[in-house]
Amino acid sequence: MASDILKIYEEYSEQILFCKYFIAEYLNHNAEMGRCGENILIKELRERFGMLEFISGFIVCDGERSNQCDILVCRKNMYKRCLGGDLYLVDPADCLMVIEVKGNLTLRDINETSRKNQFFTRFSETKHIQLALFAYKTRVAKKTLYSEFGYRYERISKSYSQNREGVNIQIDLFVCLHRETLNSTASRDKQLLFIKDRQEVTKFHLSREFPVFRIFLTYIYSLQEQ
Repeated sequence: MASDILKIYEEYSEQILFCKYFIAEYLNHNAEMGRCGENILIKELRERFGMLEFISGFIVCDGERSNQCDILVCRKNMYKRCLGGDLYLVDPADCLMVIEVKGNLTLRDINETSRKNQFFTRFSETKHIQLALFAYKTRVAKKTLYSEFGYRYERISKSYSQNREGVNIQIDLFVCLHRETLNSTASRDKQLLFIKDRQEVTKFHLSREFPVFRIFLTYIYSLQEQ
């Protein structure tokens, strides 16, 4: 019974999170929507996890810096180096995860995020950092979305299965909250979560257990123990 109540709570939390973005999308200029989506998610995560720090900024390693990161999930006792405003310079040892946030995800966004994340594969000091991509909505077709993470559609079984060869993509976790409308009966076909296999790094595990935001939060929660 308790688990059912928690699941219902997380279902409504996910709906509220999506509603905030959906409404903001109509109130803000398109150029501001990226930052708006980040702020909505950062506020939610800060309220959930008191043992982690959620900021925006750059990772600096061996005299080189990463591209600007939408959300850096850091240890609570991190050493803060403020650049001004809400941007920080972060030591790799203090960072546990990088989250790229997209309002209305495109195929180009997936490829561009993977390209930018190559920075974290170049240094031994950054290889522990988990690389996440979070999308409120997506313009990518369902079959194409699955294909990007190593799945193909089987006409006979009318289901998706993993490709044997897998995919080489620099993303460890992908979550999409996509809904066509705010209506509770709206299609959730593209609401999903992919997690990279720790041993076979070209393979992803697919989860469509609703609410997917709950699984995402569980993943974040596990970072507190590192």
